Amino acid sequence: MIIRLIGTLALLASFGLGALANQFLETQASPPAYFVTLFGGQSDQEIMDTDYPSLSPGSFQQFGGRYIIHTGRTITFDGQPPMQIVVVAFDSMEKLQAWHQSDAFNTLYDIHKISSVRAFAVKGVASEAASVNSSISQQ
Repeated sequence: MIIRLIGTLALLASFGLGALANQFLETQASPPAYFVTLFGGQSDQEIMDTDYPSLSPGSFQQFGGRYIIHTGRTITFDGQPPMQIVVVAFDSMEKLQAWHQSDAFNTLYDIHKISSVRAFAVKGVASEAASVNSSISQQ
């Protein structure tokens, strides 16, 4: 009888530990994602004329996007630098992709104006996501 009781308690304890571990894993922050836009062009005015979505905070803020880099000073080490760099951070690649597929993005996107624009998404490191999320919650 005691052996059955010990076995039952061990089984219940393993279910409880499994549930706690599962809850811990679900609460882990997903890695952040970054939308990087490199503008070529010859002038600031030419860049602004593209109306590219990453230049319009109203298009990405509703998806949790925020500027990390916007028209910062660059120092070139190798190669030709772009005229302007814009990096928008999102909490996850899913949120970034939701913005990229949204009407807010597509209404600004004009294929005829982006000949000198390169844009791509980069997945960040999960530990950075925890730092970003904790700094947001402290604000």
